[in-house]
Amino acid sequence: MKLTHRDEWRVQVTLKPRRPADLGLTGIDDLAEFVAPAEPITVAVLPRRLGSFGGFLSMSDSLASRDIEGDYRRRCEEIAAELRQRPQVAEVTVTCTETHTCSHCGLRWEVLSEAEANDDGCVQDEHSIAGEPVCCDKAIAEFRTERGITVHAEGVVGYRLPPRSSLAGELRCREHGYPWFAEPLTSDDLPDGGVCTHKRLGFGTAVECGRDLLIVEAGEPA
Repeated sequence: MKLTHRDEWRVQVTLKPRRPADLGLTGIDDLAEFVAPAEPITVAVLPRRLGSFGGFLSMSDSLASRDIEGDYRRRCEEIAAELRQRPQVAEVTVTCTETHTCSHCGLRWEVLSEAEANDDGCVQDEHSIAGEPVCCDKAIAEFRTERGITVHAEGVVGYRLPPRSSLAGELRCREHGYPWFAEPLTSDDLPDGGVCTHKRLGFGTAVECGRDLLIVEAGEPA
């Protein structure tokens, strides 16, 4: 499943200044003439951190809020509502940065394009279609199950990373494999068995998966 993370909340403000005070240049109206910019000016207004309380107390956002995303959005909407009342403000938009990751493996969410779905070198098997995720086997299985598509290439137990990879020859289980990139393996390709050498960080150290590719775990499609 695709997870969407939103952060870097901000308010984009387009200004059309008519006088120096519109740009914060106060106290000089009697001394200077103002030439307004020919084009509107766009600036970003950032909300104060949720964990910052006026400079005398600071903590992490996670301690200050149970709904970090919602609280930042509401704070930006309050800022936007205030700015819209000002005559020099032409347009106000609340925006943020969105990052999409896979709920199963945590990698960035990417899917097959129409061109990639028709390229045998990019797909898992003949059942792959445009829009199918490419990060891990569990994501692909979930996508296909929802659409009634054959879940997995028959007999595939894992993958071997190709020669062009910096980890050439290493084995990956079906969860940690890269089906659009690596060589699919059946049990016949592994007469002596093999284990997944995928590594993930665990409390600051690299932890190897170590799953035996020839053992089907409970809940996995055979």
